[in-house]
This record gives sequence, C-alpha cells and structure tokens, in this order.
Amino acid sequence: MSGSAGPQFRWLAAAVAALLACFGAFTGGAQERAEIPAPVVRLAYRSLQPGEPLLVLLESASTVRSAAVTFLDRTAELRPAPDGGGVFAFLGIDLQTKPGAHALIVKVVKTDGTVERVEKELLVVDKDFPSTKLTLKAEYVTPPASVLGRIKRESELIALAMSVVTPEWLGDGPFALPHVAPSWSNFGQRRLNNNVLQSLHTGLDLRVPFGESIKATNAGRVAMASDLYMGGKTVIIDHGLGVFSSYGHLSELLVKRGEAVTKGQTVGLCGSTGRSTGPHLHWAFKILGARVDPEAMLRLPL
Repeated sequence: MSGSAGPQFRWLAAAVAALLACFGAFTGGAQERAEIPAPVVRLAYRSLQPGEPLLVLLESASTVRSAAVTFLDRTAELRPAPDGGGVFAFLGIDLQTKPGAHALIVKVVKTDGTVERVEKELLVVDKDFPSTKLTLKAEYVTPPASVLGRIKRESELIALAMSVVTPEWLGDGPFALPHVAPSWSNFGQRRLNNNVLQSLHTGLDLRVPFGESIKATNAGRVAMASDLYMGGKTVIIDHGLGVFSSYGHLSELLVKRGEAVTKGQTVGLCGSTGRSTGPHLHWAFKILGARVDPEAMLRLPL
C-alpha cells in the first residue's frame, strides 16, 4: 500500500485477524501526517460462530472514495454512518456456516483512483444448538397438495423482498426488543416435528401473551405485511444495508408494505397464526441473506 494510509491500514488488517471473541474496537497507530488522517477500521461482534452478526466500520479519511468488505461469499458496501464519523456495513455468519478459516477482504478505492486490497482469515468456530420435539397439526408437517403452490409462491416473495439492499441505513441507534417477554433461547434449534426431523429454527421465540403489542426493533420500511401459510401473519422490516427483521405468527397486522416505521412503533399484535403451537412471537433477522441470532443484534454497538 502507498500513501499516508498504507502502514496504518496494514496494521489494522493484522489486528482484524487477531480480534478477541467479544464486542470491541481496534484502531490504528500514530498518523504519519496529522493533516491527512489515516483510515481506521473497527470490527465488532459477539463471537465468530454460526448465527452471529458483525459490524464493520471504516473511519475514512479524505483519501478514501469508497470501501467494501467481503466475507463468506457476501459483499457489503460501506455506507455513511449516522454520526458522520465514517462508513460502515453489516455482515452475518449464517446459521449453517461450516467451522473453519474464512477470508475477510477489505477493498478501498482511494480518491486518486488507486485500489487497496487487504485479506485476512477469521476463524469461525463450531457452536452447539438446542434440539426439541414438537407436535403440530398434520397439515403443517406434511402440507396437502392444494397448498404446496401457495407455500412456494410465498417463499419466493419473501426471498425477493429480502434480496433488495437499500443502500442507506434506515435505523435509529441500537436495536431494541420488540417485547419485554422472555424468550425460549431457541435460535438455531433443530426440531423433530411429529417425530420427523424437519426444521431448523432460524429465529427467536418470545413468550408474548396473545393480543399484546409487537414493536419494531428499529426504524425502517415495511418490506412485507402478509398472512403466510407457515409464518402466519408476518411483518418484515427493511432497516437498510441488507438488514431485515421479521415478526411472525401475529394475530393482527397494523402496518402495510412500503410504510415507514419508527423504532418502537407497534407493527402488529401477538398471536398464533400459521405453523404455531400457541401464542408467541417469532422474531428473526437476516443480513444479506445470512440468518443471525436476534439477541446478538441487540448488542451491536450502533
């Protein structure tokens, strides 16, 4: 690398590979020229395990035009942070990511057109998830032929809605709980449905009583508000930068697709619609398609 940012960025890249398994920040060394501050990279996460989100922040200097980060075959453009202190992006380690060393690549385009690329390996370690047995209505374990087309269409619509990456951050500060009810701590749970190993639980279930308000975990725009066969009445919120939260099994939808919502706004009422054994909230997150633990999202230092 060349220029005043070079040594600092290499030092930061080395630091990225040695991050501790906790939320934290890492900054560069002394600037070579005080009048042109070097970019400083920060990486925050709870742990490097399947189902974990990561936050990447580049406190960009005047010498940086744009930046992108690639990890686990997903690339995120770093966009302006709310405080104006730099650019940032979200990444996720999908729930089914295999343990091992995976390359984290940071690409920076400088104002003079030159491109700098740094690659380091991050070690993703294995994680044990819980398992359980559930008894469900037969039509939700082996759906009748008459609804298979509906299930397929709904799955495609969900995937399409969550494939559109809004290029700016719509959120307002840290993520918050949609309800204060305790959870079953069942993210990643392997489920034996009617004695058939059939599903992987990609969200977190909260023990919310029937009819109570479910609130948006952060500001954003409603990407979907529909009654789904499996998920029941469901709201999906686009928070920008590829981050989506969803709220399932609702008894009532109180927002519509395309509507802007604020953090803490009621988006629906708790219920037991779709494939559900009783009243509760199914709360889930995806980052650029990676399924991550909602509890870890709450701890991101936004």
